[in-house]
Amino acid sequence: MIRIALCDDEQKILDEVSQYINKYAEKNNIQSIEIFQFDSARLLKNALDDEKSFDIFVLDVYISEEMGTELAKNIRKRGIENPIIFLTTSVEHAPQGYETGTLRYLIKPLDPKKFYEALDAALLQAEKVSERLIKLKTENGIENINVNHIMYSEAHDHYQYVVLNDHRQIKVRTTVTDLLTVLMRSGGFIRVGSAYIVNLRNVKNVSTHKVELYNDMSIPIPRGKHIQIKKAFWDYQYEGQED
Repeated sequence: MIRIALCDDEQKILDEVSQYINKYAEKNNIQSIEIFQFDSARLLKNALDDEKSFDIFVLDVYISEEMGTELAKNIRKRGIENPIIFLTTSVEHAPQGYETGTLRYLIKPLDPKKFYEALDAALLQAEKVSERLIKLKTENGIENINVNHIMYSEAHDHYQYVVLNDHRQIKVRTTVTDLLTVLMRSGGFIRVGSAYIVNLRNVKNVSTHKVELYNDMSIPIPRGKHIQIKKAFWDYQYEGQED
């Protein structure tokens, strides 16, 4: 199911864009597509607060209560990397939009051909984002975590504490072995000692005594294991990195 969130304070625009999406889906034989209309930034943020997820965001730049660029920043702060398409009557705020990794900036009235091209690119990007996501059952429910954001995990009292690149910790009740099995579906992880799992994507260096991670984090290496871990690190650097 492809879920697309539209946010514009004009119902006419919401309906027009919805029609374009339905025509695109019909033309490309996409059976499972769902469109969600929001006429304010507040309503879209409420949906995200309620853990609703969307594959693609189509946002108006000039929403009455809040600029679309600010809404996009809010989306990104939540760790959501799905594609954003902006609709606008002016390119004045384009630089702010691109700061949030905006996929396309389209001028109203919409050119259907350009909008369909934007949807082509958005679906490809959404698919790549989806491939990087894993589901973890946490104390707060199921969370979708981008594997690139995981730095390491540490076992403690029947829980795994998954540490992200923003230093946030996610508490997961599972074993080290079971968590490693889930993480290795995306590849690029290695167990370090009995308590740690390290994401090789975020390793800066491996010394004799520790694994040095970006964001000033480090993991101790058990005696006699640094050669094995260093080999895994270099193998990943030269053979296993993803695009």
